[in-house]
Amino acid sequence: MRLVVLNDNVPARGLINEWGWSILVDRVIFDADTNPLVLAHNARILGVSLKNIKFAFLSHWHYDHYGGMPYIAELNPGIKLYAPIEGMAMAMRWGFEPVPVRDGGKIEDKFYTSGVLEGIEHAMGVETSSGLVIIVGCSHPGVDRLVEEVLKVSGNEKAYLVIGGFHSPPIWRLNRLAELSELIAPAHCSGDVAKDYIKKKFPDKFVEVRTGTIIDV
Repeated sequence: MRLVVLNDNVPARGLINEWGWSILVDRVIFDADTNPLVLAHNARILGVSLKNIKFAFLSHWHYDHYGGMPYIAELNPGIKLYAPIEGMAMAMRWGFEPVPVRDGGKIEDKFYTSGVLEGIEHAMGVETSSGLVIIVGCSHPGVDRLVEEVLKVSGNEKAYLVIGGFHSPPIWRLNRLAELSELIAPAHCSGDVAKDYIKKKFPDKFVEVRTGTIIDV
């Protein structure tokens, strides 16, 4: 499985970026930044296609995560969008087949949702040969809580990799996350304090992420 970071807050040479988060997981897109121009440009430079997407997954209805979704629907009319229920009408207008998410569980072969926590956000788990990869958006309910829920519904005791925005978490959440995952890749809204803490406290677990990062699992 290949993870391709289409947009992160941290820039990279030859790519464009802005405040937002979007990652391509083989033929599945998780979140879609704010700007379709960013997605289109970076996908071209990185040599990946945004057509023939299997399905889309939206962590939560904040613009820096859903802004590019109409573009994804335009390229892939009729594909499923797994998202919290509040934006289902808008997703339908864009051209998706919206699938409202409430509870955790399997959504597709090898793919899981944590279920929507606090009525706000859910995370995605993917089974790989290395172990479970968990992708988060902004972790408003707490990155450790989202990870725990994905582990529970997938039947795993520990994740191989957790990647995404951690929302400037307190140190105790990062310590708990280190117990739950072999590798940790803070991105987007995680903040420099969280990144520096993980890098120094858990150097063997830290994975650096920026726009254009490619991770093969």
